[in-house]
Amino acid sequence: MKGLIGKKIGMTQVFNDEGNLVPVTVIDVNTCQVMGKRTPEKDQYSAVTLGFGEVREKVLTQPVRGFFKKNNAAPRRHLKEFRVSPEEAAGFNVGDAVKADMFAKGQLVDITGITKGRGFSGVMRRWSFKGSQTKTHGTHEYQRHPGAIGQRKTPGRTYPNKKMPGHYGVEQVTTQNLSVVAVDVEKGLVLVKGAVPGHNDAIVYVRPSIKVAMREQHKAARG
Repeated sequence: MKGLIGKKIGMTQVFNDEGNLVPVTVIDVNTCQVMGKRTPEKDQYSAVTLGFGEVREKVLTQPVRGFFKKNNAAPRRHLKEFRVSPEEAAGFNVGDAVKADMFAKGQLVDITGITKGRGFSGVMRRWSFKGSQTKTHGTHEYQRHPGAIGQRKTPGRTYPNKKMPGHYGVEQVTTQNLSVVAVDVEKGLVLVKGAVPGHNDAIVYVRPSIKVAMREQHKAARG
């Protein structure tokens, strides 16, 4: 399996083997379950569909209900496909529980989630601008402004994608190479050190680090 669906519970702290206090984010992956499979013969690619979170059937749309009934699976609130090889997909059956032991202590992972919403923000908060003016020379209420945004007479317009004030947050972000500090299989918890995107109770997707996998592929290719 190439990943898990989890819920960001919050932060705590644990002691590592050296006795140092490490801040960690707790991710609950307790209700992860295989909902369906994609095969090269039928779908032209191989993947496993995971479900997470309990939900009442009556709140689901009819097509989603049909998906669960077709696969004889219990309804789940969140669904996510993970690409796997045909050999890996053959080791999973619909209804199988996927537990936290997929990840190991010290492993690097990539976590994808929706960032916190911060509303309409200025350029200093949104883009980390320094500010356009100092507080001297009689300038009033202009310290946090972006400064000039035009291109003089030619071309006489503001270029697209200019960094300006606007809506900040609520974007899908992947934070790479976060370290797994501990795994609790019985409680279905993964403890990760690093900046996990999203607010508490947000849904996140945890995958093995893509950069580590690419590095291993390059080593194998070189022999």
